[in-house]
Amino acid sequence: MATVEPIPSDLTLERLWARLQEVEAAIRALDLRVKELEQSGSEFRKALNRLGDALASTHDRPAMLSAVLETCALYVRASAAVFYGLVAGVNRLRPLTTTGTSPVVELQLGEGLAGRAAAAGAVAVWPGHADAVPSPIEPPAQVSGVAIPIRAGNHLFGVLALYDRLDGRPFSQEDVDALATLVRQVEPAIQNTFLFEEAARLSITDGLTSLWNRRHFDLRLAAEQQRGLRFGDPFSVLLVDLDDLKTVNDNHGHHAGDALLIELAHRLAGGVRDVDLVARYGGDEFALILPNTGLEGALRLARKLMSAIRGEPFVLKDGEPVPVTVSMGVAAYPEHGQTGRALVAAADKAMYRAKAEGKDRVGHPPTEDGTVEA
Repeated sequence: MATVEPIPSDLTLERLWARLQEVEAAIRALDLRVKELEQSGSEFRKALNRLGDALASTHDRPAMLSAVLETCALYVRASAAVFYGLVAGVNRLRPLTTTGTSPVVELQLGEGLAGRAAAAGAVAVWPGHADAVPSPIEPPAQVSGVAIPIRAGNHLFGVLALYDRLDGRPFSQEDVDALATLVRQVEPAIQNTFLFEEAARLSITDGLTSLWNRRHFDLRLAAEQQRGLRFGDPFSVLLVDLDDLKTVNDNHGHHAGDALLIELAHRLAGGVRDVDLVARYGGDEFALILPNTGLEGALRLARKLMSAIRGEPFVLKDGEPVPVTVSMGVAAYPEHGQTGRALVAAADKAMYRAKAEGKDRVGHPPTEDGTVEA
């Protein structure tokens, strides 16, 4: 039989009222927490639906990464989350998708929590791993953080990193295990987006020199032509032909000729601005598009490139230095042509005129007085 506790004899009306207010406050707090959980659960379900839609759109990498990041952040109620993609060849992690308001910048491999996860190829948790401490340039993590690498076999694509929980609690081992499981479920789909992007890049990239190919050059040239017609912006086309490649092939073999083309591509790409385009046009010819550059600026760049190519001999694998020169032709919009095709034809004629006049020089189509730059 239940017993009823007697009312304390010292319980005054004021104390009773105070206790009632405490109970009401506790009920309101509990009700608010329930509503927060319901809202969080609703947002998480919506995020899962968006993730499912993104996974169905196999090649839409931005949408997929955003959905994965949002789902993971909502699941553990993280205050900030970042998907870092690996920048091939430079050992850096570049933020591709973020949540939260903190500015995010690139990390070196091994730097901070995300960098440690990338370098080790394993989940990094802070606190937990002595060498996995968030970097000052990562989103603030006052209490805890977790970073999970995204990979296929030994190939790393990026890192998913989450920082601090909204409720102030650290990430538990259960949180880490659940996040790792979720990531492993979507990893193949993320991998496919990177592979698709790589296939798309290869379709417009020259296989020998890794420069853009003729197809991409034509697309960019058409875009510059439209910009010129619409806004009146100048641009120039520069064609480059390697002098005497046949002699190198005959004397040293085609492998040496290929090495020569690769080194020339490297010097051309290293001597231009980020906005300029360098492409392998075909055989031993290269083509450049110089946006917002008139004839005078294009000629200055051409002479600078020729000097860099001529000034340092190319060294073959056997250690033998080979002197190399190029012939160039420049054409500028609009004075040398109103279309991309006309500009290429004008630059091509100027280049072959430069070769006929002795090679190792740059030329452009005749000016109004009939003279030709040499």
